[in-house]
Amino acid sequence: MTRKEFESLRDIPGKKILDDLIFAVTEPISPVLSFDNVKVENSLGVELRLNGKFNPIVPSVAFNFRVRGVGPICRLEVNGTMHGGSRTHKHALVNEDDPRQNLPTDVTPRPDLEGKSPRQIWLALCSQAKIEHAGRFIDP
Repeated sequence: MTRKEFESLRDIPGKKILDDLIFAVTEPISPVLSFDNVKVENSLGVELRLNGKFNPIVPSVAFNFRVRGVGPICRLEVNGTMHGGSRTHKHALVNEDDPRQNLPTDVTPRPDLEGKSPRQIWLALCSQAKIEHAGRFIDP
């Protein structure tokens, strides 16, 4: 995926998620709650999927968008691992090989999301990314 294709997908209105987002235990010995493989419908026909993780110990939350056959193209991390001088930041695709390298090129601090609940972060993300979420969001 090129940067231009990424921007086209990012900027089109009308992206929609029909499924509920429910963070659940996926590994019995881990405190991390997650969901995976949620379809993001879009008019470009791109097979876009979303996964999310919440770590109540830190606490931290991450939302990761990936394209089937390409890899991750955009990730929002709040109170996550330090990147670009901030633990709250957004990763985005710039170069075609960025998905294979875990999106290292464009890391933008997002201090506006610090101290917010997972629901507040999700609502901000949906607004900024032009995503309509028709399902339920269950706060972890």
